[in-house]
Amino acid sequence: MWNKPYTLKEGFAIAVGLLLTGLALQMMVGPLDWDIFAWPGNIAVLFGLIVVLIVIYLMRKRFYFCSFLTTMQAAVPAMLLAVVLTIVMGLTKQVPSDKNPADPIGITKMLSFWPFVLEYVWMTVIVGEVTIHQLVEFKRRRIPSFVSHLGLFIVLTCSTLGSADMKRLKMFCEIGKPEWRGLDAWNNVHELDIALQLERFTIDEYPPKLMMLDRRGTPQPAKKPDMIIADANGGRLGGWTIRIKKYIPDAMPVALSKMIGRMPAGMMANIRMDSLGMSRNKAGYIPSKTRGAAYAAFIEATHGKEKRSGWVTCGSFLFPLQMLHLDNNYNIAMSNPEPRRYASLVDVYTKDGKAEQTEIEVNKPFAINGWKIYQLSFNEQMEKWSEYSVFELVADPWQSVVYAGIFLLLAGAIGMFLTASTNKRKETQQ
Repeated sequence: MWNKPYTLKEGFAIAVGLLLTGLALQMMVGPLDWDIFAWPGNIAVLFGLIVVLIVIYLMRKRFYFCSFLTTMQAAVPAMLLAVVLTIVMGLTKQVPSDKNPADPIGITKMLSFWPFVLEYVWMTVIVGEVTIHQLVEFKRRRIPSFVSHLGLFIVLTCSTLGSADMKRLKMFCEIGKPEWRGLDAWNNVHELDIALQLERFTIDEYPPKLMMLDRRGTPQPAKKPDMIIADANGGRLGGWTIRIKKYIPDAMPVALSKMIGRMPAGMMANIRMDSLGMSRNKAGYIPSKTRGAAYAAFIEATHGKEKRSGWVTCGSFLFPLQMLHLDNNYNIAMSNPEPRRYASLVDVYTKDGKAEQTEIEVNKPFAINGWKIYQLSFNEQMEKWSEYSVFELVADPWQSVVYAGIFLLLAGAIGMFLTASTNKRKETQQ
């Protein structure tokens, strides 16, 4: 071993050595803190890395190890160990970047795990050396390979070093109140160069479902509960035939509706039906657009000669749910509706004078001045009557560079495929 020329044995020895060195560092200093590479530290490190790669390449004829870096014997073991660690990361639940690892070793925070970092640095050095070698000894037929290696080098360096400059903040916006402050993962307040003002929050919901519950509140059958869509004609639940006689998407208890009508403005926010001893509503429900209205249905349940009828509702922040009592063991209840789509209409203002109105919904962010604004959450207790939205604001100044690297990587891969196909066709013709 270690006789020239080096083989895969030496390549694996180096990769395993880096793995053990990383474990030692992990035990001694803990996870790597990527924040130390924030601007301008990351650009300095990137510049230093390129200089080191150039020096290594210039020394390749004097030191055999420097020329070994451009061989498959060095690349294959580095790639294999990097792939193995990446698979481990994919199979292990990772903690957020602001949390400590959940295991004693550190694999639950793999991006800061020293063995992972060193293996990827080693692979990056190899890719960088190959890129420089192909650039210096330029050949047209190797253009796709050069483009692919260049793209991979950009992705490996910029996606890691640039992560320290990424900002991820939460912003809580109430209707009609402009907000320009965001909270980071440690709840530190950051004043931003953009402001949001929530104009309207809307939810499109799936119709609620009717289900049978036992005395403990467990849906029946326990392993695979039966459900009926509340706005349909009906169906069967646990041997009972359910008919939906009346369905009201926005309903209010009659007694509560009369009470609210007599209340002074502003008092409704402090009232709740169950707090007034009205949790067993017998007067029924009427359509209402009042804030706090919820789904309600009048149903009829029959089982042989037994017959039960009454109102069921999922309730809201203003009044409690109501179930239809079947017997001493079972009740019919209405589930809470599931959101199909929720979105916020917001006014966006920037310090440089921009003013735009846009609708932001899940998976459809709005981009402005280097920020991407995502709909993150809302007041789930108030549901469709929520008066605030929670947005996530993400700024990643290195993202475009990483995307450029990915584009080069894909273009090089396509080029190598087309070149190989052309060469094979020429060989066949000969």
